[in-house]
Amino acid sequence: MRTRSLLGLFIGPLLLIGCDTGAGFGDDISDPPEQTPPPGAPSTPPPTGSKWSELPIQGECGHNKLAFVLIDEVCGGTDDPHYMDFFHAPIMRDGAAIGSHLFAVDASYLWVLDVADPSDMSRASLLAGFGTPLSVGVHGADIVLAAGEEGLLVVDVSDPSAPFRKAELPLDGPALDVFIEGDRALVAMGNAGVAVVDLAGSEPLLERVLEVPGFAAAAASRENLAYVAACDTFASFDLESGALLGQSWVENAYDENDILIAPAKDVALVGDVAFVAAGRFGAVTMDVSTPAAPIVIGNCTEPSDLLFYASGVRESGDTMFVAAGEYGVRPLDVSDPLFACTSAVIPDLPPPPSSEETCSTQPPWEVVPWVETWSPPPAPPPGQDPLQTFVAGDRLYAFGDATRIGLRAVDVRNPADIDEKLGRYAEPRLTEGIAVQGDKLLLAGKRGGLYSVDAAGAISLAVDLPEAKAARAAAFLGDGRWVLGGLAEDGTGSLAIENVGTGFVAEPIWAGGMVTKAATVYVPLSTGVAAIDADGSMTLFPSNSEAHLPQAVAVAQDHLVVGAPEWPSVLRIESTGATPLGSEGFFTQNTLDNIGYWRKALPRRQLLVTPAGTVELQSVGGSAGITLHDDVGKESAALPGGDYIAAASVGSRVFAVSVDRGRYRSQLVTIDLTSGPTVSSVIGFTGMASGVAASGDKVFVADGDRGVRVYDASEGAPTPIGIAELGAEEPLP
Repeated sequence: MRTRSLLGLFIGPLLLIGCDTGAGFGDDISDPPEQTPPPGAPSTPPPTGSKWSELPIQGECGHNKLAFVLIDEVCGGTDDPHYMDFFHAPIMRDGAAIGSHLFAVDASYLWVLDVADPSDMSRASLLAGFGTPLSVGVHGADIVLAAGEEGLLVVDVSDPSAPFRKAELPLDGPALDVFIEGDRALVAMGNAGVAVVDLAGSEPLLERVLEVPGFAAAAASRENLAYVAACDTFASFDLESGALLGQSWVENAYDENDILIAPAKDVALVGDVAFVAAGRFGAVTMDVSTPAAPIVIGNCTEPSDLLFYASGVRESGDTMFVAAGEYGVRPLDVSDPLFACTSAVIPDLPPPPSSEETCSTQPPWEVVPWVETWSPPPAPPPGQDPLQTFVAGDRLYAFGDATRIGLRAVDVRNPADIDEKLGRYAEPRLTEGIAVQGDKLLLAGKRGGLYSVDAAGAISLAVDLPEAKAARAAAFLGDGRWVLGGLAEDGTGSLAIENVGTGFVAEPIWAGGMVTKAATVYVPLSTGVAAIDADGSMTLFPSNSEAHLPQAVAVAQDHLVVGAPEWPSVLRIESTGATPLGSEGFFTQNTLDNIGYWRKALPRRQLLVTPAGTVELQSVGGSAGITLHDDVGKESAALPGGDYIAAASVGSRVFAVSVDRGRYRSQLVTIDLTSGPTVSSVIGFTGMASGVAASGDKVFVADGDRGVRVYDASEGAPTPIGIAELGAEEPLP
């Protein structure tokens, strides 16, 4: 399901409806969460090529609230100290082909794909340690990476299974784009200008830096002239002297709210014309026959199609390929480049925000599309949302994603007929749920199955379970039989138990959405908990409350503990009924009622029963905390910020994982319960954690893109043992 078009796929301001009135969640609120998108919210992925920017405003009902503005991901918010973090959103950004291998980058990893057969592409290797790779060039037999804050990297790829850094060049600004002509590279460095680098020697040599009158996003050269797309201007330079020759750009590049709506972010040359990718303005053509006086000729865009957003331009022969985001790829005939785009076209842009606001007494979920943001769909929808393209022989590679919630994709098409699809590579969410018992590890997700664990923590596939491939949640019964839960075709939940078969429950089972004890599986529902015995019988324990977001559940010796993320306190359910488990958790009712927090990140709750008492983890709006409920009362502590999606415990230690989807970062947080909850260790990594399990002295973190991260927790803070790579041809290294 593709819904981002309803958000307005443009760069412009969007105000969010609703206002925090402090209203509680009373018994009169009984409707389920709205599943249609609101006018705009950062809980929804931004359109391809853009990012969310936060704007505090004063609402008419007397409360401060947040509006959110879509800005260009390269040219917007350039003074933000976290500017580079936004590029980690999971999306393929660029690549280059050498022989039968494609070397692609996603700002986090270097992906090596075997593309000998485009209809059956496979991953040869996935490597970290190359900075923030954003752009790829080829120099001889090497690839050259614009690697963000690590500068320019020359990478030896003679062995595609093990590329390594051959040389590197630190720069004064982040390397955002690289263009190579002969032995010379141009590296766009934002406010630091453009680096001119000599690649002829064994080490890259910085020749000079071009002082660009703007934010250098990309550059291209021909002989001794360079042309720079500098966000709000286009500039030409003499490479011999480094002198600025001239500059020009479209009129009214900014709107009345000072939002850059025509961002110059990529450039390609054909004859005496420069083609510049410019967001909703599409491909802007510049006459550069007189370098000292570049002139805007016109622009090619889809003026009424808000899906069209140009981020990349690459030429091949008589065709210019415009990577246009959700629209796809737009080919332009450039056999006569001066006449390719001759009209000045003003694209449709959003209307200015309305000053009319209404106070809402409805809870935040009335305007938050939680179904789309709580958990990714079980299978990625088809799509092609390219940020960049390039042509190699008879193939057009388009780099992008389908939903920007964890899917990286490369489409291969026929450059002579881009509607002809030759192949596609996409590898999202290898793992979604994880459980461990003794020397057995159960994974749910694309590479799901039953794995064995040796004494050193290495895992190997023991049983390939078809049921695991479509599952989201994993657990073991007391006797060692596996249990897998997920989403049935009719929208209900499916539950598979080893040697029993598959049954169904009334609601979907989310990752982490079930627990087991002895021979019983406990699945939280909106009005209680379903207890399903291994023989197939089911008992419903009502909560006498209604949950609107997926609940957490934990099982103790003689009672259950359940809690929806939006509730201020969790419930203890016994055979005699349900009662609150003490007072509120880490967050108060006022915090949970605040619509601004919901729009930053949806609330989540995790529950565990430990020897020290019941542990409750809460997160909302990027803030998080832990509460220990024991016989005496409760004790709370703050946790490192993030969206806490799973937790596990061994003895007096809790291992929790949090994710930051916008920055594509995850954390493994260890909490010691010996003398109240205390954070004892925080380990961060690039990627999206999807679950955690612990047994003995080992901790296993499901990494949705790579496989399983294994940690040794025998002494103090967990230490990494290794990563079981599950996406390559072989399931394990």
